[in-house]
Amino acid sequence: MSIDSKNIESILLKTIGKYSQDTVYFKDKDSRFIWVTESHAKQVGAKSAEDMIGKSDFDFFPKDFAQSAKDTEMTIMASEQAIVNMTEELVLDDETVRYFMASKYPLYDEKGVVIGTWGISRDITDHLKLENDLQQSLVKLSRLARVDDLSGLYNRRYFYEKLDKMSSFYSDRKEEGNFSLIVIDVDDMTAINDRYGQQNGDLFLRTIASIMLSNCRKPDTCFRTGGDEFAIILPGCDKIPALGIAKRIVDAVAGTPVRLDGDVGKITISAGVAAFDKDSDLEEFLATAERKLNKSKRNGKNQASM
Repeated sequence: MSIDSKNIESILLKTIGKYSQDTVYFKDKDSRFIWVTESHAKQVGAKSAEDMIGKSDFDFFPKDFAQSAKDTEMTIMASEQAIVNMTEELVLDDETVRYFMASKYPLYDEKGVVIGTWGISRDITDHLKLENDLQQSLVKLSRLARVDDLSGLYNRRYFYEKLDKMSSFYSDRKEEGNFSLIVIDVDDMTAINDRYGQQNGDLFLRTIASIMLSNCRKPDTCFRTGGDEFAIILPGCDKIPALGIAKRIVDAVAGTPVRLDGDVGKITISAGVAAFDKDSDLEEFLATAERKLNKSKRNGKNQASM
């Protein structure tokens, strides 16, 4: 059966009013509803679409939300300019907030005179929550890709990424300023694992990581770069204060007994300190820090050198 063209507008309007999942509404110049979809009535808790006719947002929404909507509609009628894809926040109580994606337009009569507004809105609360959850998951995944599971410090991969960024930043700086690097190696780690076991060896490593974090400055970044190897990048810090931080960590590790099953273990570390030189490349910078670490080893371990 063909559709009667004379009734097509009525058919379409009834179809939209009954079946549209988005809310569609028309308002007069005083922002009172003159036509709404059933979905809109359901959204505001009205008995039916007909029950909303002649009423305004003030009859169904909190005052602040209703006033904001009315102000927007007055602006649209005055300017005859639509406002599309705006996000509306509806605060229902301390724990319930809904978000809507709305588009509002001027409503004209047959002569082109503005007689009100009309609009379409969609509840995007669940979408925004899903988007936020996804973003948080991506942040967590990004962090996990940078963090060493055993120590909780940043890993070797992020160490080189951070080091490269720091060297580029300080190489481009015109004013004075520098950053330093501390490299750390556990003294006699093989003997420790042989004496206390691999599991307890891991406990020593976690203890060192905790001491590093508690003895560094806020801007510093700590890394576990290998089995028993660690590093600290210290922005805005020359080698003299960096050496002081390294010595503090060395002393703290030596003075911290680790309680094991039926035993108390002790461990020491050696450290090397280097300050970044704009005229040197990263490979040379790292090699300098490693040479200072080796110097600490040669001189008896349990110390820091620069």
